[in-house]
Amino acid sequence: MDAQQAKREATNVTLVGMLLDLLLGVGKIVGGVVTNSFALITDGIHSLSDAGTDIFVLIVARLAHAEPDAEHQYGHGRFETLGTIAMGIVFFITAAILLYDSFNRLRLSEPLPTPAAAGIAIALLSVATKEWIYHYTMRVAKKLNSNLLKANAWHSRTDAISSVAVLIGIVGARQGYLWMDTAAGMVVALIIAKIGWELCSDSLTELVDTAVSKHRREQFESCILSIDGIRGITELRSRSSGGKIILEVRLLVNSYISVSEGHQLGERVNKSLISRFGDVSEVLIHIDPIQHENTEDESQLPERSQVIASLKACWKNLIDQHLQTALQFDRL
Repeated sequence: MDAQQAKREATNVTLVGMLLDLLLGVGKIVGGVVTNSFALITDGIHSLSDAGTDIFVLIVARLAHAEPDAEHQYGHGRFETLGTIAMGIVFFITAAILLYDSFNRLRLSEPLPTPAAAGIAIALLSVATKEWIYHYTMRVAKKLNSNLLKANAWHSRTDAISSVAVLIGIVGARQGYLWMDTAAGMVVALIIAKIGWELCSDSLTELVDTAVSKHRREQFESCILSIDGIRGITELRSRSSGGKIILEVRLLVNSYISVSEGHQLGERVNKSLISRFGDVSEVLIHIDPIQHENTEDESQLPERSQVIASLKACWKNLIDQHLQTALQFDRL
């Protein structure tokens, strides 16, 4: 899939999510006011914040899928990584606000009003809609291997979880257990904080150029060594950018093959890795000649110009001798 198609799919799924978030946010706030449910109003604000993060995702996704340029020669994938970290921070802030609000509500001595039964229907609709958004976004995120879209999908799921908490709170409040709403809110806040931590930690490992796992490295090595003509791997380094892997490989080949043949082997390795592994975006290859047992130290070997000069000198002597011999025969 090319960059333009990936950007188009990321934009479409985010626009759908943003539209539904706006409708849900307004609907839950109005429904909360009508049904006298503070939890539903809070959940509506959460949905509107989702719409705000959707706009943020649209901006970052456009930057991340832009073609490489003179200033960003490896592409713009790290913009997506930074965006994922920002999303994780938003999760932390949301969790902190929810926890703070929950503790304040626990300290209130005044009884809260009992929500109307219609709030249950609104909460159920919110859960169903946000779960659909989660699965739809996650499916596209896995297809594009986009951590930013995965983060946005999880943000939608946290809204669904918070709607479940609202549902429990409304039902509990109508049964006389007003504390259930607050307790459920605290659980939701902790879940949101956990997701935020995972998003930030995963993206930070990418920013510091953490190598791929041992299992993935073995897969890459197996693919390379299966190509006829590759005698070994001197070095294999890896790093990630925007959910894609960049590999740097030093290959061992027979020292007696031509330069063009060594280049051709490198191209075969490059095409094989990219076609077999969808998350590999670029392979940088260096060709090393294999060292034979009786080969002299390369630093002691003469340069090409010196070899050519020596050959010319030898050929000149041979030609001179041949000419002298020919002249002698002519005189006879």
